[in-house]
Amino acid sequence: MQISSIIDRIRTIGFIGIGFFRYFIYRVDHHSLHGPEAYRIYRFLRQYQKQNKKGIPAIEGVRNEYLASRCYLQIEDFGAGSKHFLTNTRQLRQIARVSSSNLSHNLLYQGLCSLTPRQTVIELGTCLGITTAYLAEVTLGHLFSFEASNALVAVARRSVGPYPNVTLVPGNADVTFPKALRSLSFVDFCLLDANHTYEATLRYARAVWPLLHEESILVIGDIHWSPEMNRAWRKIKCFSGVTLTMDFFECGVLFFKKGLNREDLVLYYPR
Repeated sequence: MQISSIIDRIRTIGFIGIGFFRYFIYRVDHHSLHGPEAYRIYRFLRQYQKQNKKGIPAIEGVRNEYLASRCYLQIEDFGAGSKHFLTNTRQLRQIARVSSSNLSHNLLYQGLCSLTPRQTVIELGTCLGITTAYLAEVTLGHLFSFEASNALVAVARRSVGPYPNVTLVPGNADVTFPKALRSLSFVDFCLLDANHTYEATLRYARAVWPLLHEESILVIGDIHWSPEMNRAWRKIKCFSGVTLTMDFFECGVLFFKKGLNREDLVLYYPR
């Protein structure tokens, strides 16, 4: 079983490497953008990253605590597994180092969220709650974050402690996510970064789709993580109502603003 896991891990790393090479070849920056809306969004995101490059001190302090921690967690995993770990027993500092989004992408998600009305914000895949905290900083209404692993939820409660506008929802998202959506009228920003299988990613996207509107933004995490995730990304891009997509390699972003000339962009974004 362990040999099989090692082989799968090697295959995954190989796929990611090939995917990044393709991304590197095709990615562009603002000099190659012609659509005014795409140019405005992209320039805003790059400036947002530069202006906030040190992050939020309180949140970064929590991240540093996790990076120094030697404690072990037993992770419940209902998805496609990890590309970094061979077992579900994982050290907190290793999770913080390789599984939690880095500061650059925390700022990307935060910047994107700030472009929406940000009244109802959803994150699928809390992990340690660092991204959750960054999203909570700009959420004007309420943020719902879903995490299957009870061990990670316990850690994330520390991360989001200062934010009363956050609700952590534990349990298998196949059950908790559709149940929570039934109580909502709309979703402004949604980050899907959990259960990296083709079927689950499509299922979650389809579940939230009726609640999205013209000013919403939907982010799909790890779109180049595996052939399955890449296929899911290509499929979701073709869903009705999408008027602009951006591929930042670590994630794909979908916009729904009417009146745009459809563009599918592969964009440079520094780590």
